[in-house]
Amino acid sequence: MNPLAPFLGWIGVWGGEGEAQTGDPTIVRTEFSLVQGGTALSMHFEACDPGYRILYHGVRAILSQAPNGDLRGIAYSTIHRGYLIELTPDDEGVMALTGATRGGNRIFVTFVQEDADNLLFTASWRPNTAAPAGDDTPRMSAPLRRLFPMKFERPPGPPAMPPATQ
Repeated sequence: MNPLAPFLGWIGVWGGEGEAQTGDPTIVRTEFSLVQGGTALSMHFEACDPGYRILYHGVRAILSQAPNGDLRGIAYSTIHRGYLIELTPDDEGVMALTGATRGGNRIFVTFVQEDADNLLFTASWRPNTAAPAGDDTPRMSAPLRRLFPMKFERPPGPPAMPPATQ
């Protein structure tokens, strides 16, 4: 079975308003796309202030099947720099990722599919030496909605040329 299969329906752009780990309001944008001929999943995440002047956190990651069959990948974060991530077992419709950074922190990222067009995103980090993350651990969170391209009744620009007839 293709380990990416549960997430293929997530391909596209998602966005929503939420709360940063500091409690500040944030705008979140996440994009999932297939790369490497459909063998890997690329994720691009950005969390900004509501005015889009400050990037609170940006992450780019690539997940693919490791030799043992698990989904693993590499991520680069504007806060944590480069680190390895792996998919942890969870319920259907859940992508739970974790990884340890060179700075000694453990990252936790979760996307929960609520329906075809809605995901719930949460993320947190803590020092590797700290107790396991509990309910009191500050988290970034945001409900994400699938973003659709704007549709025009008549697209802007010059009129389309009629198809050539033979």
